[in-house]
Amino acid sequence: MNVNLKDLALETLTAPRVAAARILDLRLGMDVIWTLLALVAVVNTIFYSLSITQFEVVSGIATGMNLPLLYLGMLAGSMVLGALVLRWVGQMFGGRASFPDLMVLVIWLQALRAAAQALLLLVMMVSPGLANLAAIGLGLFGLWLLANFLDVAQGWNSLGKSFAVLVITGLGFVFGLSLFMLLIGASAMGV
Repeated sequence: MNVNLKDLALETLTAPRVAAARILDLRLGMDVIWTLLALVAVVNTIFYSLSITQFEVVSGIATGMNLPLLYLGMLAGSMVLGALVLRWVGQMFGGRASFPDLMVLVIWLQALRAAAQALLLLVMMVSPGLANLAAIGLGLFGLWLLANFLDVAQGWNSLGKSFAVLVITGLGFVFGLSLFMLLIGASAMGV
């Protein structure tokens, strides 16, 4: 198994459906997938922490948000939970993706996100406002990539279904997080 990551990254940006099919054809085992999940979560956490530090230096505002271990756990958990929910909601729409298929695609997109965060760190040093605008654009582009990846994995050939699944999944996450916050008493704390 010889994968040129640079070519795969460029293909993801220019032909995401082809890239998704190539990634799925790798048929990685769960041991490799869990290892990649850990690696990508750690790298993303490092760049997140550096971004928060850079923002605090540039703005002079202490955010109190530089909590790397919390972020690491939340990111890893959200990747796993996201793949599970995308599979479950996708099956309601007639999708056929397996959990490992969705995990490897989510992990790859998070790896690209780490690269984008590294670039945004550099842009932030020059222009924080431009970095914020670029982050919004990259976030929207990332959703489009995810919709294409999801469409290929589920075998729909319908970006409409993919976006519907993403919306339902997002609403589910908001509902689940709200329920969790309610259960731990966040409303009583005034949060």
